[in-house]
Amino acid sequence: KRERPRPEQWKGLPGLSRVPEPEDVTVPDGVDLLALPQLCFPGGVCVATEPKEDRVHFLVLTDVCGNRTYGVVAQYYRPLHDEYCFYNGTTHWEPSWPAVGAAGCFVPYAVCVVSRFPYYNSLKDCLSCLLANLKLCKDFEVDNPIKDFAAKLSLIPSPPPGPLHLVFNMKPLQIVFPARADPESPILDLDLHLPLLCFRPEKVLQILTCFLTEQRIVFFSSDWALLTLVAECFMAYLYPLQWQHTFVPILSDQMLDFVMAPTSFLMGCHLDHFEEVSKEADGLVLINIDHGSITYSKSTDDNVDIPDVPLLAAQTFIQRDVKNHLNYEHRVFNSEEFLKTRAAGDHQFYKQVLDTYMFHSFLKARLNRRMDAFAQMDLNTQSEEDRINGMLLSPRRPTVEKIASRKSSHLQVIHRRMVVSMPNLQDIVMPELAPRNSSLRLTDTAGCTGSSAVLNVTPKSPYTFKIPEIHFPLVSECVQAYYADFVTLLSKAMGFLAPDNSLLLARYFYLRGLVHLMQGQLLNALLDFQNLYKTDIRIFPADLVKRTVESMSAPERVQAQQAPELMRLISEILDKPHEASKLDDHVKNFELPKEYMQLDDFMKRVQESGIVKDASTIQRLFEALTVGQQKQIDPETFKDFYNCWKETEAEAQEVSLPWLVMEHLDKNECVYKLSSSVKTNLGVGKIAMTQKRLFLLTEGRPGYVEISTFRNIEEVRSTSTAFLLRRIPALKIKVASKKEVFEANLKTECDLWHLMVKEMWAGKKLADDHKDPQYVQQALTHVLLMDAVVGTLQSPGAIYAASKLSYFDKMRKEVPMALPKATVETLKHKINPSAGETFPQAVDALLYTPGHLDPAEKVADAHPKLWCALSDGKVTVFDASSWTIHQHSFKVGTAKVNCIVMADQNQVWVGSEDSVIYIINVHSMSCNKQLTDHCSGVTDLIVQDGQRAPSKVYSCSMDGTVLAWNVSTLQVTSSFQLSSGGLTSIRLHGGHLWCCTGNSIMAMTTNGFLCQELKIEEIEENFKDISTSFLAFQLLPEQEQLWAACAGRSEVYIWSLKDLAQPLQRVPLKDCSEIICMIRVKKQVWVGSRGLWQGTPRGKIYVIDAETKTVEKELVAHMDTVRTLCSAEDRYVLSGSGREEGKIAIWKGE
Repeated sequence: KRERPRPEQWKGLPGLSRVPEPEDVTVPDGVDLLALPQLCFPGGVCVATEPKEDRVHFLVLTDVCGNRTYGVVAQYYRPLHDEYCFYNGTTHWEPSWPAVGAAGCFVPYAVCVVSRFPYYNSLKDCLSCLLANLKLCKDFEVDNPIKDFAAKLSLIPSPPPGPLHLVFNMKPLQIVFPARADPESPILDLDLHLPLLCFRPEKVLQILTCFLTEQRIVFFSSDWALLTLVAECFMAYLYPLQWQHTFVPILSDQMLDFVMAPTSFLMGCHLDHFEEVSKEADGLVLINIDHGSITYSKSTDDNVDIPDVPLLAAQTFIQRDVKNHLNYEHRVFNSEEFLKTRAAGDHQFYKQVLDTYMFHSFLKARLNRRMDAFAQMDLNTQSEEDRINGMLLSPRRPTVEKIASRKSSHLQVIHRRMVVSMPNLQDIVMPELAPRNSSLRLTDTAGCTGSSAVLNVTPKSPYTFKIPEIHFPLVSECVQAYYADFVTLLSKAMGFLAPDNSLLLARYFYLRGLVHLMQGQLLNALLDFQNLYKTDIRIFPADLVKRTVESMSAPERVQAQQAPELMRLISEILDKPHEASKLDDHVKNFELPKEYMQLDDFMKRVQESGIVKDASTIQRLFEALTVGQQKQIDPETFKDFYNCWKETEAEAQEVSLPWLVMEHLDKNECVYKLSSSVKTNLGVGKIAMTQKRLFLLTEGRPGYVEISTFRNIEEVRSTSTAFLLRRIPALKIKVASKKEVFEANLKTECDLWHLMVKEMWAGKKLADDHKDPQYVQQALTHVLLMDAVVGTLQSPGAIYAASKLSYFDKMRKEVPMALPKATVETLKHKINPSAGETFPQAVDALLYTPGHLDPAEKVADAHPKLWCALSDGKVTVFDASSWTIHQHSFKVGTAKVNCIVMADQNQVWVGSEDSVIYIINVHSMSCNKQLTDHCSGVTDLIVQDGQRAPSKVYSCSMDGTVLAWNVSTLQVTSSFQLSSGGLTSIRLHGGHLWCCTGNSIMAMTTNGFLCQELKIEEIEENFKDISTSFLAFQLLPEQEQLWAACAGRSEVYIWSLKDLAQPLQRVPLKDCSEIICMIRVKKQVWVGSRGLWQGTPRGKIYVIDAETKTVEKELVAHMDTVRTLCSAEDRYVLSGSGREEGKIAIWKGE
């Protein structure tokens, strides 16, 4: 135990520096000291007759809870000068040692450093420096240098995750302690190319297969050091999959019986024991590192169950494909459906992998939406098709483009092994490399005829920080001086940083907080950790901060809470002593139901199966399957429906279209339904339905005859035609551009095709009228469900049951679909940010950000973007050049988002109801910074106009607080508070902040002095008797006007900014129930509201001319209230609706 130094009195707020209890820095918990000596000498202790070279090997020590610590052992030899040896400074007599002379006897010594972190290379270098000193010492002098060395190491902090490595001077070397890449990643302080020097590439894949299928694996080498390093490299290759079983990379001679364990394990032995282990143990995979070979223990050589690596691993097995078989709402993985998408010969491999602990843990991480290396790579390598498919609701079907690529791949089978959406690596011609002799594998020319090229990837250079010298680490005063120097150097480095270099600044705050804790300066430490909210919250040490606050006495807490920056931090920890219930991380395999299902259970089962997610569609499906019976579904019916759906899906995957046919179709078209071979007036063949058209696939010589696109259909009728003495059911389709009516003798299929074509026709009509392609995708889902219902029921009433899913066709008959002319002319497009969700979600806030080309970023990142805030803090980002999803929703807290602005070219700020401002990096699409200075919900954010730097953002909250922020430093530069509270929005005009509360609109100076005030009572005398309040307002600087709306009122009120006392003007809004939001677009004001259209409630937008103060347009395109509006460079206006619809409309501005 070492006494920590007594800290200096803190100069800022005295009284919070105190001396902690003596710190035990001897050995980490859980290390078995009795077993350590035999691991330090795994091959036994052997006295040598001549000096041997120093050796280093590495240990992994695991306690009963599965926590790992890591050891680095250095062995060296010293001559034995007499019969005495020294241990811990005390003389010991060893009479059992051979009585040899001083010359010719060398005794092995070992020094072991144990750490909680796997700093293999760093600690190896440290030990090499120590050995150089020990060899110069006499026998009785070695104790002090080792104590000194141990004390020095214990004073070095582990660097926080990120780009900052720590450099420490351990004479004569400069030792680098690397940081992990991010909080989720492991520390990598070893040479990851080692296995590639020891094994051929195909052997590396074979070993990875053994890891993935969780075999009983034993590594062998004549070099103890390689055992741990090579095993750890394979662990790193697997990440984010993690080995969950026993891991003992070095077994001493006395521990060989460990390989008899019946469960999965990974162990390492000296090569001398290869034959012994091979003969004695059953079912082992024996990997010889020295020879680069893989064998199996003799007794089971014939029946070892290790599958081959899948040939179609190119389909990105875990990265992208697994997520297609996950249901996030109910945490279900459909393993059977996943296996059906694999090649039959690969099933053994996948079955074993899917059954492992590590894959189960991987699924948990996917379902928890962890943004780890796999998720990031998936996002970065996602094709445009994948992004578009992410928005579609229709079931998976191969597109024409996929069918075409599948056909060409039969000509060149090898291309099937290439990775989907990746470059064809075989086509990349690399300059020939000079041969190298750096392989650690013993030369074996057999089977080495293959050639490969290596892509040169230059990693980013990390930053380094040099730790100050520690001269006398066992002297309290010197340690105190070391801490003081450490703080000084960190503070100086922070002073030299540019304000926007928050990544590095966060690491300095983290390190300085740690050092302050060591000094006992708790308040200083908490202040540094608090700054991580503004710089990089990912590395915030929540457990450490919690323990620190809980260790403070009551007077210390009171004093700490006097610092306003810490008030929120400490109250959060004290108010929530018990953490929220642990995140639900169960994963279950999909199973067919075994009991009768009511609607709620049926909905859950259908969603789990991956067939449909949308709750309203499932409700219609439930009605279809229960027509004429009790409102419950038996397990057999569900099973028949599920099998019917999956068989149809599988048949669609096998559709093969001739080249002649594919030339007539768009590359993203899919064949969703094929009829039987029927007679038509265009010839004999099969009717095919895509999302765009109907065509005839002629028989005999396969050909293509277009029937019609759904847009051109004028009429669909089910009729019959005479054939001999019978009437055969037939389908007639009248097409706008053709005189002749298409007729097909569909016989028993006629009624189903009649329903399906009418539904697709209605869906296309709705999609065209509402500029919303989602209607076509939803109609496709209805059509395929109809097909599955008819296939399931196979009864006379099946068609009537299927008609319950004919939703858009009924809508077309019952509700006039034609929108007002002004709406049709102004509406450009609609998108659904809730696509793929169970229910639609309200659009709470919108932001358009213009594109800009930064040479350092990807082209896709330079596109304009639409940021959409949905319920419960979800933010989805669209590429505004194509209206496809750029980034699937990520969370900014769990509360409602009130506002969202672009603070500068790199930052988007999101104001939340939970009183936090979340800052999103527009390049990394990550939210790693939070501003927590508000004490109630953040209601508005305003960016200061102009090009002055640094830019400023004003934020306001419901309690009346207004804060001014420096965007570069994220510091509050000024603040004030309105006494009335209820602050809902602010605007900046003429150097004044205009603040809207429920009862008044006030013009304030930026320092908080009142200049003007408009009270709600001043609108009309009779307002005093009616409970109303200001809802929204806009300033029109060119017209010198203030426009405002009030709760429960259908009028817009206008005042002159020159004199608020002048009589106001009114603009009445016809059929408006309540105004919700307003924005200014050039010389217009757009008002979003809840209103009536043809007697039904709708979301309406009124476009008012600012000069004439008249309503120019009434726009109707939302089924629910218009909740938010935003402008896209004044060329387009975007509107978002409430949760009944949850869609975004894009309107053409004037």
